Amino acid sequence: MRRKPNASKEPAGSNSVIPTAGRVFEDGTLIELVEDLTRTDGLSLLFWNGRKAVVSPRVVHEGQACVPLALHPSVRRALRLASGPSPITSTADLFEQLVTLTGRFTGLPEQSCCQLVAFVFASWLADCLPAPVNVSLWSPVATDGARVLRLLSCLCRQAVALSGTSARDLGLLPTELQATLLIFRPASGRRIRELLATCGWQGFHAARSGRLGEFVGSVALSTDAPLNDRTLDPLMEIPITPSSQSLPILDKGMQDELAREFQPKLLRYRLLHYKMASSRPESAEAASAGPAGQLATGLCALFADEPELRDRQLALLIETEPNGHKARLTDPRVPLIEVLWARCHEDGRERLYVAEIAADVNAVLSLNGGFKLSDRMVGSLLKSLGLRTFKLDRKGRGVKLDPPTRKLIHQLARVHDVPSAETPFAGCPECSRAQPTGTQGLANE
Repeated sequence: MRRKPNASKEPAGSNSVIPTAGRVFEDGTLIELVEDLTRTDGLSLLFWNGRKAVVSPRVVHEGQACVPLALHPSVRRALRLASGPSPITSTADLFEQLVTLTGRFTGLPEQSCCQLVAFVFASWLADCLPAPVNVSLWSPVATDGARVLRLLSCLCRQAVALSGTSARDLGLLPTELQATLLIFRPASGRRIRELLATCGWQGFHAARSGRLGEFVGSVALSTDAPLNDRTLDPLMEIPITPSSQSLPILDKGMQDELAREFQPKLLRYRLLHYKMASSRPESAEAASAGPAGQLATGLCALFADEPELRDRQLALLIETEPNGHKARLTDPRVPLIEVLWARCHEDGRERLYVAEIAADVNAVLSLNGGFKLSDRMVGSLLKSLGLRTFKLDRKGRGVKLDPPTRKLIHQLARVHDVPSAETPFAGCPECSRAQPTGTQGLANE
């Protein structure tokens, strides 16, 4: 990489300049916003023509003069940028480094770490993927979700970590910034969901602060319960389980150190793979396969040069696809509803403690190689399903199995295709109502 006052000659008679946070020209030339501590604003542009990288405060190409986008000081402080690209051995090697790093700082299972790292890679090519690759993190323990977002802020492209974000807040970000939005506890409301749903879809614009702009970056949301909102698809959903071990400190100094090491490597990945990813056609089969197919198309584009890594990610996607068999076995909502279904049919059962629900659910998850849920995560899942918990007595919180709750459990069992719901309990009025007319007699025999 070289540094020059200018990447090419200034066009004769031209005084106009284009502020940018990144551009891609038709001939494949890329301009990237990078850190330059020799400048007052700390910003320069990297010019990449497919062979060499040159850093300059002004880049001229195809008669267009580009300068770094002017950022508000608060936005600039929130933004971590590479100062330039650094060599990488291979995409697969970098991927494995990041999986190991993610496991060390989060304590998450390898499967979850692989999904998070896939999201990191997707953030560096979000502006050329046929469909966005976004992620939803959920954990009732705020510090667990915050830790994951802090780690992502060190690795993702133009990452901006936000909290309690509303639609109006997003209007404060420059429309030209190709930011990866890492949102901790986003505000509720229709408008913010509509804006987030547009992120990553090329060619579609949303109104912000009286202007139209594209949201070409990726989005990671951290909430206290699963979103249960398919308008944000395609979306990878990752539960953030509590770590059973002490984790390394992830303070600002450590975050800066990780960013300095890995941002340049990931920038190199972007420079080498942008053309390959943007020219990869979208298959009709993937497009018709819904969110899972769209995610598969994105993953194939990310790892086109690494067949083994690509196939590994596709296999993981199939396992975690909400409608897939294995995903149904490991999705905690299915065994949770299964437990509630079975318990609510026990004679004389009027209440269920969260702790005993968690024990039963974890027993099912362990049989299928799933992760372990804490009592707080079970409480969060119950809340996300519309089941309120109460302090029952000195033993703790739980669910009252009154008629409305029993009815809701039966409805949830049908909606989530819980296997046990296919076999009604004799004498249960809710099971009887759920059966077709011709089978009600059999249910009550």
